[in-house]
Amino acid sequence: MLVASRPVLRRGGLAAHPALRGGRSVLTCLLLCFVIIVAVPLPHDASPPTVSYQGDLGTMARAARYPVLAPAGLPLSWSPVSSGVALGGANGAGTATWQLGYVTPSGTLASMEESDAAPAAFIRRMTNAGAAVPPVRVAGRTWRASVAPGRGQRSLYETDVAGATIVITGNASWDQLRALAASLRPVPSEG
Repeated sequence: MLVASRPVLRRGGLAAHPALRGGRSVLTCLLLCFVIIVAVPLPHDASPPTVSYQGDLGTMARAARYPVLAPAGLPLSWSPVSSGVALGGANGAGTATWQLGYVTPSGTLASMEESDAAPAAFIRRMTNAGAAVPPVRVAGRTWRASVAPGRGQRSLYETDVAGATIVITGNASWDQLRALAASLRPVPSEG
């Protein structure tokens, strides 16, 4: 025989179904957690942490079959935020590639990419197949230039006689990219 469930009359009104009694507490806790998460922002750094690239520079100086270039004399307002060395890998067996990224004084990004990989493919990849613009003279050297407007990316690049290709790229201004290119100096070989 089926018996219809009837609400239980209690002082103060109808009691909720026993399975729902704790539901109000759960909802109240969830609402309180939501308010805390929304109202109390998590602390975070405005800019990425600075990294030391000396270890990667040493690795490149030992491994590269070409004269490695590195920035020298940039103001302290240029913060190195990324560095990485790839030996072989996507650039081909026996290649040495170094990436060094900076946050510029204006908060934009400028990166130096250096490799003895096949120049055309390396340049295309590092510049995101940017469209060529007129070359630029920096510190007595002529750099080819490109832009990838859809990415907000500007690039300067050259391949030297030793077969190393240097790409200076990022969303930094042309002046900042030229400053990074002008700062490059040969590093004594450790190999």
